[in-house]
Amino acid sequence: MQIETTYKAVFDSEWDLAAVRRAIEGAKHAVLVAHQNADGDAVGSVLGMWHLLKAVGRRVTAMLPDGVPMDLDWLPGAEHILSGKTQYDACRKAIAEADLVIMLDLNTVERTGVLAEALGKSIARQLLVDHHERPANDKCEALCVVEPQISSTCELVYWLMQRVFGDSIFSRDAATCLYTGICTDTGTFSYSNERQSVYLAAASLLRFGIDPMAVNRQIKNVFTEERLRFFGHAMDSLLTVYPGQEVALMVIPAKEMEAYGVESADLTGLINEVMKLRAVDCGILIREETDRVRLSLRSKVRYDVNQLARELFPVGGGHVRAAGATSHMTLGETVKAVKRKLGLALAALGVVLCVSCNNVPVVETGAPAGNDLTENLINANRYMAQGEETSIDSYAARRGWQMTVLPCGARVMVTDEGKGNPVAYDETVIISYRVETLGGEVIYGNVADTVVAGRLEPTRGLDAALLTMKHGGRARVIVPSELAYGVVGDGDRIGTRTVLVYDVRVEN
Repeated sequence: MQIETTYKAVFDSEWDLAAVRRAIEGAKHAVLVAHQNADGDAVGSVLGMWHLLKAVGRRVTAMLPDGVPMDLDWLPGAEHILSGKTQYDACRKAIAEADLVIMLDLNTVERTGVLAEALGKSIARQLLVDHHERPANDKCEALCVVEPQISSTCELVYWLMQRVFGDSIFSRDAATCLYTGICTDTGTFSYSNERQSVYLAAASLLRFGIDPMAVNRQIKNVFTEERLRFFGHAMDSLLTVYPGQEVALMVIPAKEMEAYGVESADLTGLINEVMKLRAVDCGILIREETDRVRLSLRSKVRYDVNQLARELFPVGGGHVRAAGATSHMTLGETVKAVKRKLGLALAALGVVLCVSCNNVPVVETGAPAGNDLTENLINANRYMAQGEETSIDSYAARRGWQMTVLPCGARVMVTDEGKGNPVAYDETVIISYRVETLGGEVIYGNVADTVVAGRLEPTRGLDAALLTMKHGGRARVIVPSELAYGVVGDGDRIGTRTVLVYDVRVEN
């Protein structure tokens, strides 16, 4: 069988290949750098370019703000990458000596974290190779190789260097690094794969002797026990799904990662697990870091998460189906901004919540009835509410719960006073809770959510209870259906006229 081994790809942009060649060949010392919290595309593109520059006889130093994450330290040459976190002086010295800085997989120098200041002072010529839109680094405008429609920076590095220097500079090690970045940034060709160029690049790289099955095993089978357990905890306790809006939101406070002994780099791939949910079209992971909050956004069909990220935060963007952003607000403020923006976006898409008339209660024989429909429904609702009150009181009495009845009608029993300040109106707080029916059926178990006290519609009963609690406190709350989801339910697990029993905690 004869197989064609010469591939061609057509791109939207024209690259100044001659200028790129002059910059590389004229460099006495080149520095390679990518963004902080490096993923497979960042590490793969830096290492791939490191091998290729070595092949053309350049002196080259590779570095990453946080070093190589553990799940990618198997890549050939990973031991040569300096860490800005632990080897800052060596990084700064290399940047000061360099006459060419190649920035890969980042559209602004701000994303280089601890290395940003040293890079900002560098007088070296800079080359930007990236697949994100709108590069924000003015120093790179003279020499930019940017292709937003391409799958990954690793794919871009392949096509660029192949066109500038030809196939002879490629080795198995370089090809392995670039192929790995392509796989991780496309979810092994499950997204960012609309153009044939990604498949042509992958097929081309196979010619250099890489083992694609080994790469796949290394990408997927690198979990520590702590990381695997945290993934399970995050899916069980930190994920909120809004089926009616096809949105999933995962909020990860820093203390949750600390409790499991994981770092931000260990969360790579977690958002992809969220996107496996059939009812979700848009998934957003929000994680708290020391001095900022980072967001990862994914979508399937409806949402343009690149536009969403850019509209939410100044440092945000990526691709239609995969994007990231940085927030310098608090975790609670960030979550509030995302929720508010998603509501606006959904309204623009024309999503309408419809209430069916099929759930209008029927007045049984012997129940009070009026002379017209309005009075009939009022009396029916009053009759059912009285039945709920009796059921709630009986439920609490059987368990020996001494509950306080709030003015709105919700019941509260504090089980842990808490040592923090009282929850204030309009305050953003993180709560964790379990909710079940009076019959003992668990509706949602071990849920964590970030909410604004005093603004919890439609669960007004839970909202009123929160305003009686302190940070670190815990309480049992019984919410009549009219103070929860009423006749409509939540469209998922909570049915019509369901009394909700919460075991809720306000986090410190």
